[in-house]
Amino acid sequence: MKKGQHLYHIHQTNVLGVSLSTLYRYLNKGYLSASVLDAPRVAKFKKRKSSPKKYVPKKFREGRTYKDFKHLLEKDGIENWVEMDTVIGRKGGKTVMTINFTLCNFMIGFLLDFNRSSEVANVFDRLRDTFTENSLNLKDLKPIILTDNGSEFSDVQSIENDGEISLFFCDPMRSDQKARVEKNHTLFRDICPKGTSFDDYSQDTINLIFSHVNSVTRSSLNGKSPYEIFEFTYGEKNTSLLGIAKIPAREVIQSPMLLKKHVNINK
Repeated sequence: MKKGQHLYHIHQTNVLGVSLSTLYRYLNKGYLSASVLDAPRVAKFKKRKSSPKKYVPKKFREGRTYKDFKHLLEKDGIENWVEMDTVIGRKGGKTVMTINFTLCNFMIGFLLDFNRSSEVANVFDRLRDTFTENSLNLKDLKPIILTDNGSEFSDVQSIENDGEISLFFCDPMRSDQKARVEKNHTLFRDICPKGTSFDDYSQDTINLIFSHVNSVTRSSLNGKSPYEIFEFTYGEKNTSLLGIAKIPAREVIQSPMLLKKHVNINK
C-alpha cells in the first residue's frame, strides 16, 4: 500500500488467506500497519475549478454527434470503442492526451507540448507511421473514437485520415458520456496528482506511468490487468508499439513514488 497499490490488486496478487471484504474490515479497524489514509484517493479530492475553454466548431460536429455515435453502435452491433481526452498539467504548460480502449480500459498517453489541435494531429501522424513501418494498420485496433468538444480535437480530417478512423463528439458539458476514460484518469492522478506539472516529463515518463496503470488488476476484468487482456486480444507487438510494458504485480507502484524512484524529475 505504501507504493500506492489498491487493496484489490494486492489481494489478487498475493496469498493472504482472507477475503477482500475481510481485508477492508481489518484496514478500517486499524488491525494493519497501513491505515485508511494509505489507501489511494482517500481524502484527496478537491473542489474542481472551472475555467473558460475553447470548443470544436459546430460545423465539425455535424454527423459526428453523440446521437450519431449511439446510432452507429446499435446499427452495427459494436460493443467496444475508444474514448479520448486530455489531462492538464501546469496551466499553459505541457498536457497529456489519453486514449482508453473500452474493451478492457487499457489506456495510453501522449505528451503534448501545447494543448492544440496541431499537437493532436502530430500524435496520430506518428502513430500511423510507426504502425506502417511495422507492417501493421492503426485502424485494426479500434477505428471508432469518442471524445469531448475540446478545441484540441478540432482537426477532424487529420484524425480520421479519409475514413480510417470515425471520430464522434460527446454532447456539450456531458463528460459522463465518456465515463470510462474519465474514471481511468483517477489511476493516472494517483501517480500525478492535480497541480503536477508535466513540463519536465518525456514521452518515456508517460509510457512508464501508463505501464504501471495498465498492470493494475481490476475486479471488472475478473482479476486480470488491462495489459493482459489487451495483449491477448491484439498481440504483444501492437502493445509494445504503443509504448506499454508489463509490470510484474509485486512491482506495481500506484503513487507519486513511481516518479521519484524511476525518473529524474524534481517534484
